[in-house]
Amino acid sequence: MRIQLLSDSEYEQLADDVARVLKEVGYLVDHPLVKAKALGAGCRESAEGRVLFSQGQIEELRRNLSRQAAAGGLKSDEQKTAEKDYKILRAGIGNLTPKYYDYSSKTIKAVDTAMFKDLIKFAHAEPRISSITPLARQDTDPRWEQLEDIVLIAELTDKNIGGVDPITPEAIPYLAEMAAVLGKPVSFIGSCNCVNPPLRLENRTAEAMLIKSRYHIRSMITTMPALGASGPVDIYGSAVLATAEIVGGLILSYIIDPDALQMGYVACGQLDMKTGNITSSTTQTVRLDATVYQAMEKCFGGCTLVGGRGYISAKAPGLQAMFERLLKAQGYSLFVDNGAFGYSGTGNLDNGSVFSPEQYMLDLEIIEALNHLMVAPRLPLHNDIVERIKSGVASGGNFMVDDHTLSHFRDELWESFCFGTMPRTLTDDEIVEKCHRKYADKIAEYKNAHYPDETIVQLKKILQRAKA
Repeated sequence: MRIQLLSDSEYEQLADDVARVLKEVGYLVDHPLVKAKALGAGCRESAEGRVLFSQGQIEELRRNLSRQAAAGGLKSDEQKTAEKDYKILRAGIGNLTPKYYDYSSKTIKAVDTAMFKDLIKFAHAEPRISSITPLARQDTDPRWEQLEDIVLIAELTDKNIGGVDPITPEAIPYLAEMAAVLGKPVSFIGSCNCVNPPLRLENRTAEAMLIKSRYHIRSMITTMPALGASGPVDIYGSAVLATAEIVGGLILSYIIDPDALQMGYVACGQLDMKTGNITSSTTQTVRLDATVYQAMEKCFGGCTLVGGRGYISAKAPGLQAMFERLLKAQGYSLFVDNGAFGYSGTGNLDNGSVFSPEQYMLDLEIIEALNHLMVAPRLPLHNDIVERIKSGVASGGNFMVDDHTLSHFRDELWESFCFGTMPRTLTDDEIVEKCHRKYADKIAEYKNAHYPDETIVQLKKILQRAKA
């Protein structure tokens, strides 16, 4: 059951306010060709040069999204929680994170090629990780960085290479070629198109959308307002802005490529007025994300997901990071996921800009523990339970002396390597230290693996053509 944050009449008011924003404020579109396409498709231009939308375009988008939702819609991984096979943990690593938490110095450092390779080796050796997505290295040319990343991954592991959200629009055709070599669909090219709040489609994103239209890749319009900074300080005000950014962005996306699937995505933040920092893991940010999600579902046809679920403010691994993730997980369970509980932990810190291997080990541990909660108790092969209870009672209630206890003690046992039932509760520092040691052990356990030689040769040829 989902808790509705606003009443039906309040969502109707929100929808009216969104329409007014789109008709009276509109979008700043930096790309001249995309702007010309919008004006040619019936948008108007304001005195300030902004693209204004009509009520007819808003209604058309609502119909398109409603049809798409009826044909299958969208579900996040968390919304599929109740349908998952809890016997197998499927976790990924990587999300364009440009920095990492260096445990030895307790400082933030840039991800370079050496660290990138260590992370691939760790991911390969850790059986709970099933896919690897490139992180952002800072010691290579960003124009072909992601193409190099794919080659490096293919040379060090045979695990699945996850989809890539392009940093550079010009790399998209080469990513499409690499996807074909890897036997992947064009959806390997990430669908994220971020709006610059408030209400701006900047040139680079628009150019990427134009190039993606050659492949009819699903277009995901992502809104990321920060309460009190790039959006109004109140939840309702920023919800109007964020919803308008999704609706207007999807109208523009449809104009660019009417054959592509459309979806919205919300991952908001908040300005901390005491420190000037931006945070993405407060009760307000969760309610803002959920209000936009519910508004899109109730008023504009749906097809919107809550993103940034694992984004948190903590700058170091440990208890604060876990608290912030659990807070968000519970909020989205109540307001978005119909009661399904999904913990999103990928080791990221500082609003997704920092990766911590130690935090990732903690996150994996929590996800695995939650998965084991959903495993049904085993029924005995031989229905001897009554006899065993009789025997236990006869021995004074001491089942420890029962042969069955000794031989089946581990059948249903799941043990945490860092949160185990110990005589003494470990401190936060001791737990993170154990995670660091396990991370280092995984790298030491790495055994060379790679994609087929011919695949690597083809990937390298594409990389060389891109550089040329």
